[in-house]
Amino acid sequence: MVDIEDYKGREQAYVKHVLLEQYLEALVHKTASAYPHIVYVDGFAGPWQSANENHEDTSFGIALRALRTAKAAWKSNGRDVKMTAILIEKSPTAFKELEKLPPKFPDVQIIPQKGDFVVLVPTILSKIPKDAFSFFLLDPKGWRIPLNTLQPLLARPNSEVLFNFMFEFINRAASINDPAVVTGLNELLPSGDWRQRLNQAATSDQRKEVLIDAFTKCILQAGNFKHVCETTILRPARDRPLYSLFYGTRHDRGLEVFRDCQVKALEAQAATRAATKVDQAEAKSRQTEMFGSLHEMAENEASTFLESEKSKAREALATLAPEKANPILYKDLWPLVLAKHVVRLTTVNQLAAQLRKDNVLHFPDWEPRRRVPQPNYRCCRKEKETL
Repeated sequence: MVDIEDYKGREQAYVKHVLLEQYLEALVHKTASAYPHIVYVDGFAGPWQSANENHEDTSFGIALRALRTAKAAWKSNGRDVKMTAILIEKSPTAFKELEKLPPKFPDVQIIPQKGDFVVLVPTILSKIPKDAFSFFLLDPKGWRIPLNTLQPLLARPNSEVLFNFMFEFINRAASINDPAVVTGLNELLPSGDWRQRLNQAATSDQRKEVLIDAFTKCILQAGNFKHVCETTILRPARDRPLYSLFYGTRHDRGLEVFRDCQVKALEAQAATRAATKVDQAEAKSRQTEMFGSLHEMAENEASTFLESEKSKAREALATLAPEKANPILYKDLWPLVLAKHVVRLTTVNQLAAQLRKDNVLHFPDWEPRRRVPQPNYRCCRKEKETL
């Protein structure tokens, strides 16, 4: 389990790794039940700034732990799933660290690959068997990534991706007229009218909305994903976005699991940012007791955001449910809500049950003693009674 003590001075990486750890543990275990081979691909492996000699505070260290845990669990049940990690790094110094890994993990096939990830896309794809499920982590140190070059990799069937969009740097670069910078952004965001919309944005929030929407659409198109979700990682002590993590999946269940993990990561971020701000205030004032009390009294930013998303999800359920003449199966309705809002499926189920009690939604197949809707229940908006 990732430990905050390993992330002093890089708390934003801790939040990212909480999300990655939570999701990979669930993903690898689940997919190993259906696929004979799981392949994890880290396009920019590093390691960088690792405070742990076993690299447990790195992305590939987290992934290796998830692969080993799932392999052992399924093997105890008589199922032997092959686990592979392809780790790409172009820095000679960092790559030497990757080369030391294979003997330490004999139960996982580790393939260190030296070079530029973008150039190596065909090579990487050739190393992934057709019957394998793959997860791509793209966490570059910079932002100049030609998305169209990655298209064959993103569009690979039976795969998912987590892409670190370096928002702060991209947002700054979008205001620079240098031809090289303009070309780089056009390669990263190769479609849409985002430049025109960005010029019309009046606030920082509007700029963020434009860029997030643009990259969401580009990833959807490049990977032919069904769902793409974004998680904003804030600076530890400032209320400014540092980068955005984009998750792409073709499955509703992947969306469900990701939202669960995203909520946990946002809660970890809120706690970490609150503690960081208190630490900085203490360092300046030396008044530990006073600032500790302020910390306890401070509004939890994650709770506030998640409550807002819950309210929006309730409204979305009522809006997206069709009229009585054309009901929708609940298993087709809830993904529409999770795709738009950061909320767990369990919460959506509870909202749907409450909307039924409030005569907003109608479930003609609802069975006695059922507390929440079942996947195959038909759902529609409740018709208003006329006088």
